[in-house]
Amino acid sequence: MAQVKNPTLFSSYFRVPLEALAAAGLIDPFLDVDVPLFIDPVLLEKSSNDTINTTAIERFRNHFQVLVRMLAISQNENDAAWKGARRQLDLSEPPENGLGYGGSGRSGSSRPDDIREAILRTSKEIITLGASDPEMISLMGFFEEDVGPDTISDLTTTVILDDLAKITEDFCRGQDIPLYDFDICATHKLPRYVDSRGRSSPLVLVPEDIVRELPIANDWSDIERAAMENARIRDRVNGLLGGIIQPTVAERKRALRDAALQSSADFDLFLTAVKENTSYYDPNLDALGYYKVKAIIANGFPGLRSAAGYNLGIGANEIMRVVYDTIALFKRHVEAGNLWEELWIGDKPKKERASQLIYYAIADSFCKANDLDISPEANMGGGPIDFKFSRGYSARVLVEMKRSGGTVVHGYEKQLEFYKTASQTDFAIFVIINYGDLGNKLNEIRAIQGGRLNNGERASEIVVIDATPKRSASKRK
Repeated sequence: MAQVKNPTLFSSYFRVPLEALAAAGLIDPFLDVDVPLFIDPVLLEKSSNDTINTTAIERFRNHFQVLVRMLAISQNENDAAWKGARRQLDLSEPPENGLGYGGSGRSGSSRPDDIREAILRTSKEIITLGASDPEMISLMGFFEEDVGPDTISDLTTTVILDDLAKITEDFCRGQDIPLYDFDICATHKLPRYVDSRGRSSPLVLVPEDIVRELPIANDWSDIERAAMENARIRDRVNGLLGGIIQPTVAERKRALRDAALQSSADFDLFLTAVKENTSYYDPNLDALGYYKVKAIIANGFPGLRSAAGYNLGIGANEIMRVVYDTIALFKRHVEAGNLWEELWIGDKPKKERASQLIYYAIADSFCKANDLDISPEANMGGGPIDFKFSRGYSARVLVEMKRSGGTVVHGYEKQLEFYKTASQTDFAIFVIINYGDLGNKLNEIRAIQGGRLNNGERASEIVVIDATPKRSASKRK
């Protein structure tokens, strides 16, 4: 689990007004941790940024037209043409844009060769059907089990890095931000970030209208929704799934793949449906709570205590008290303030990660004031355990956060216990964000908690936060 201390925004580090980034249509990234967004190449031609919707999309298409031509003439895997296509697929993770599932430090990494080969084989299959649109590469996440949208995002970033660097350089010159030469881009200078260890790295800024949120592994609906807008594709996928009541991600991918790859016309229909129905991550809806997180980290949060009230040296019990206070602060602002509004889109609850990220931003501010380490799951996305608070090696407190419509009972009875064992701690708090659909789950987990206490075991604490819509403060009595 990556440890993230004092996350730093680009705007804070370079003392740039938030309004300037917003006016330029650019994401204000964290410099020391990835955010759960990815560049979707389908959005490039839709961007309002002139560099992106002209030179970047042309560069992207030209790059993958080479791959298409190479695969079209390839007779066998590993022949000269296949190797030429392979060279066009650079799957190394660029550390410069701060997007994806990376951890603290945002260091890049390379993906296994078998993923590259899987993409090449599927591309070859599509080309054999007669399709030739170079943007087919953007759909590999639909078809291949191990190819996620973050892979496609990193590949796209590598191809259009020159264009992102130009956008970054132009913005930084307008804001008097120092620029430097880096090997990753010979044509443009870039700003640099120096971390706490003195390591220097280049940065590129990304337009906000070419990114979407990263789906989590068990939320396949986010990936397939655009394609399934087409009735023909939807009917074919449903037919291929047959009588499967709860198909897995792998089963849905196979069905979608089979539906799209029956003919060149079917594939073109599939690609067109995705292009027409894909939209960027909307800051106004803020489905992940990302922009709210940035606002809290940039501007602080009311109600923080000083460190004087705690003696963290005495161990996990005192850390538990601090963690309870972070949760109480979050609970108070959701239930008695207006923070509940950040957890809804219209009449639908936002994704689970929205509450997790907003809580993280509040807890992080609190921990700064009290010299306590907080480790969210890598990049502040969803993952094995949502949060670990610690002071030294042995004093650890875990926090797991679930929305009321999710797997609450399993999360409390099994999941959290597994994480406690793995983290070698008995101290944990299970937080339920109640959107009004909790039902009998609370009684079930309280019965589990009571049974453990009666057996002399230490049971994880339970906190329920009422996130149901509230009347405005002026109308409350």
